[in-house]
Amino acid sequence: MAVFKVDLAVSRDVTVPAHAANLLMDSGDGFAALLYIYILSHSGELDISAAAARLKTSEDEVLRGFDKLKAYGLVGGESSPSVHERSDELPEYSRSDVAEYLGSDPEFKFISQFCEEKLGKILSNVDLQTLLGIYSWLGLPSDVICLLITSCVMETKKKYGEGRKPTMRTIEKTAKVWVREGILTSGRAEEYLEEQEKLGSDKMHLASLLGIQKRTLAPTEDRYISEWLRLELSDELILLAFDKTVTNTGSLRWAYMDKIVKSFHEQGFKTADDARRGERKPVPAEQNTLDTGAASRLRELNRRNKERR
Repeated sequence: MAVFKVDLAVSRDVTVPAHAANLLMDSGDGFAALLYIYILSHSGELDISAAAARLKTSEDEVLRGFDKLKAYGLVGGESSPSVHERSDELPEYSRSDVAEYLGSDPEFKFISQFCEEKLGKILSNVDLQTLLGIYSWLGLPSDVICLLITSCVMETKKKYGEGRKPTMRTIEKTAKVWVREGILTSGRAEEYLEEQEKLGSDKMHLASLLGIQKRTLAPTEDRYISEWLRLELSDELILLAFDKTVTNTGSLRWAYMDKIVKSFHEQGFKTADDARRGERKPVPAEQNTLDTGAASRLRELNRRNKERR
């Protein structure tokens, strides 16, 4: 039988201990072996969701594979790789790492070409290292990365106008947010982008009620408006709070209006009429009695004065 010598590309080494290799080969469990390599390539750290996305399987399958690795004694012991929540800080990739992935991984090559097309430039080696971290370390699938890049490009265009493109740093920050939010599939990414589009539309609507149009919200304005949207108050209550703020202070004072809005929410007001009724202080019963008695005595005094005349 012919024997082949295989030349392997140079990269960051992932070494499988001999005893682990023998155990996995004897088990015949291909997925457990693949999962073990994944754990080793991530410095002994395992994020179940990210691993499922990277290995194109379910989280349940990852958990089953992990249980088998524990049964084999390959993880979980003091001398075994630790398994905990993975850091989202990207490792430092070398030029050879990037070259290897570009030459041997069609998905990464496609992502890099897609990114260059969307950003309208040739990616530098630093850019490619960041992109490789998003793909290999964060574990985002290629279709999700393409949606992420497209979203960043569109968001930058909205904020800064035609011709402006996001930096790789911006794309990296967004990727970390997606991983933390569990946005690891194209279906979840599309849902998330729809949610963000609706949120952006709601912010614009609320901003227009406050007379803010045709400009990007300042960070402080965006923060207040986002908080008010989460309270789910009606437009008329927001307008009433705005009216009271301007009437009492002479301008839109965000902190002042924020107190009014949150007061409306805490008191459970649903309409402007609710707020107006709630703000009228009822006269105490004792005071009502005194006022009624005084009025009665005044009427009696007037009657006697008329009789004397």
